[in-house]
Amino acid sequence: MTGKRVWRHSEEKVLIDQYDTKTIKELMVILGKSQESINCKIKRLKSAGKIKGGKEEDTIKRAYIQRGGVDKLKTKVDK
Repeated sequence: MTGKRVWRHSEEKVLIDQYDTKTIKELMVILGKSQESINCKIKRLKSAGKIKGGKEEDTIKRAYIQRGGVDKLKTKVDK
């Protein structure tokens, strides 16, 4: 099991509590987990009903900027 770590309860709680206000990149720093690991865990938590709803608008804007998608964001906001 090289490179794989089980999610601790405290890490899962942080993910649930901060999902709507933090981008994936921000969660990667906070949790010390890969993007793939976080996305897979989010999918499982949503299926289990532990994460409901989506990201806040400000969080979505930050995610676009972090991905270098400022042009996409301007186009989406202008519409």
